[in-house]
Amino acid sequence: MTSSVGVHLAKTLPFSTDHNNIYMDNYFFNIPLFTYLRQLQISACGTVRLNSAGFPKRLKVPKAKKLAWDTLSGIIVNNQVLAAFWIINAPVGMLSTIHKPHMDDNFIEHIRRCPRNASTNATNARAVCNGNHTAPLKIPKSSMTATTT
Repeated sequence: MTSSVGVHLAKTLPFSTDHNNIYMDNYFFNIPLFTYLRQLQISACGTVRLNSAGFPKRLKVPKAKKLAWDTLSGIIVNNQVLAAFWIINAPVGMLSTIHKPHMDDNFIEHIRRCPRNASTNATNARAVCNGNHTAPLKIPKSSMTATTT
């Protein structure tokens, strides 16, 4: 099975007159698929494996390199797909043909529980919480929708 499954599923959706967005998980999805869906005028957003086809090398960070918690970086690929990298508890890759970099409406404020002290990022993450059990954090919309669907 390949990303052709994603294309087949996307083409079976009723997009004839309504513009809809597809939110996907990371199993078969990659930059070539999102580029192709964009050409079909199908908007897509979701998580992606960092080693997926076409994911920008400059967003692939070696495991040995430690980045600060809540680091977020993204670039436009093929002038059509936003590829982003976000550090929360683990590195998260995201793709979107819906969002653009540096747009305030790409984020929503979400109340998150602060991690326990046993978490690998506890020191950095708990600093954001200022000693509280929860804290409002800006979360990229693509990761929120991808994890809730």
